[in-house]
Amino acid sequence: MPEESRFPPWAKTAAVAVGGSVVVGGAAYLAYRHFRGTDSSSLSLNNGKSLAENIKHEGNLFFQKADYAKALEKFNEAAEKCQEDEKELKAISYQNAAACLEKLGKYPECILKCTEALKMKPRYIKAIARRASAHTFLGEDEEALRGHYTLVTLLEPQGKVIEKFIPQIDKAHQRIMRRELEDIASQRLLGLDFPIPQTCAQEWLRYSVIRDPIINHMNQLSEPSNEYERILADVKKGHYDNIAKRAAEEANNHDSLYRLDCMVLAARFYTFHNNLNKVVEWLDKFFAEYESLLDEEKAKYTELAIAAYGIKAQISKTLEEAESYVKKAEELDPTNTDVRFGFAANAIMQKQMPRASEAMDHVLAVDPNHPYARFYRTHFDFTNACEEQHMSNIHNYIVAMEKLLEKYPRAPIFTYTVLSNIHSSSGNQVLAIEILNKGLEAYPNLSEFVMLKTITEAKMHRGDSEGIEAMTRTFIDLCQRDPNNFEAQATYAKISAGKKDWDKAEECFQRASMLARQPQELQLVISESILMRANREAQHLFDTLPSED
Repeated sequence: MPEESRFPPWAKTAAVAVGGSVVVGGAAYLAYRHFRGTDSSSLSLNNGKSLAENIKHEGNLFFQKADYAKALEKFNEAAEKCQEDEKELKAISYQNAAACLEKLGKYPECILKCTEALKMKPRYIKAIARRASAHTFLGEDEEALRGHYTLVTLLEPQGKVIEKFIPQIDKAHQRIMRRELEDIASQRLLGLDFPIPQTCAQEWLRYSVIRDPIINHMNQLSEPSNEYERILADVKKGHYDNIAKRAAEEANNHDSLYRLDCMVLAARFYTFHNNLNKVVEWLDKFFAEYESLLDEEKAKYTELAIAAYGIKAQISKTLEEAESYVKKAEELDPTNTDVRFGFAANAIMQKQMPRASEAMDHVLAVDPNHPYARFYRTHFDFTNACEEQHMSNIHNYIVAMEKLLEKYPRAPIFTYTVLSNIHSSSGNQVLAIEILNKGLEAYPNLSEFVMLKTITEAKMHRGDSEGIEAMTRTFIDLCQRDPNNFEAQATYAKISAGKKDWDKAEECFQRASMLARQPQELQLVISESILMRANREAQHLFDTLPSED
């Protein structure tokens, strides 16, 4: 809707103050009648309004009749007729002309008119918002979101102008996010080696397999005597990011006694890098070499082949494809449950709980003393009880998981995080911290546990500035000590954005986007990053806007 100019100065002076009160006389009433107007045909140059004001008013009447072309002519004419001292009227006329152009679908021209209005009135919220809207219709979402919509919220935090544009803001945000997600997906298809989060490697090393020959060799290692063992020594120390490359180089060394081991090790760590092209490449090389061996030689590499089938099952696009590799592994050795155990984890990721439960029951049937399967089995039951909202069973399975923690010296990582989150959500932060301390005993310095413990401690001191500062320092320390921790990088990015440390926020968001493994993680960090960049640009524009006299 076009905008009317403010109440004219001559009308304000018609009110005469008497004895501390305001009395509105007949002159004021007549002035008010003239200002409001009743019939456009009665308007003339002697009604107290300027020529430009009268022409703009005619434009308003055409706009109300949806005659946007005629209204546009009048608003343009009004802007041309404005005198030197009518800057605000000129700005309003330009903004109203922009409104007509928007209605007519002439978005580039709308942007130009808004720009003319902003030359007259740099903090003109309606013109800024309308220009943003036009950019959105043109698909120029970054321009709309970063330079305009967010600026409006800074200029008028409690204002209502922005409310009518919320659907367009959301549409622009979603389109930017979709484009950025597509760009990242394209980059990943190129075969880039993304950083390896500590937890990814720890899951494999500590509880996802029990008969992996590479892990067993590493655990028995004392002093490395060759390059393969030196690589394993670095895995043991937690130096993950160069393992795949070094293992690939050693696999290409035809004098090495551990070429096949290095092929599987390279494939394993390329899964952690999220580089599926190289995973497939090294698995293909392994099986080509493995199948060329005589049966007697093959027998030496049975467990290595099972490990390779486990990786194939892990990267399969469907559970049916994964099942085929599980069966091949079980043909080699029915007593080795590693691949079936991994299949259960894969089924969980795909939300196929019945198949996951079936696979875990199979593992326990073959190996009743499997050290980790019971944790999964109990967690399945707990999840089902939550879905059914069966409070008694929920409590029973929480107790069962806690008893398993007491019985076994080391549980899967998820057990500690699930139990600590349960207790934290119920308000028992002390018990949540106790669970995390047990986790840190089993997995010393695991950054995920350090981070969760810090957040839990902060909940105990909600609103305490010292607690918030301590949490901030912990996240800074985590990012320095374990730069491959997704949650730490994403959280530190938001902390930095809140402090307007834009460069650090940008750095952490970029790192977090490389570390994200789950789609929802990536969507979250991309969304937050887009908003941060919008705030950054809007803040810059806000700080450089000239004041209005």
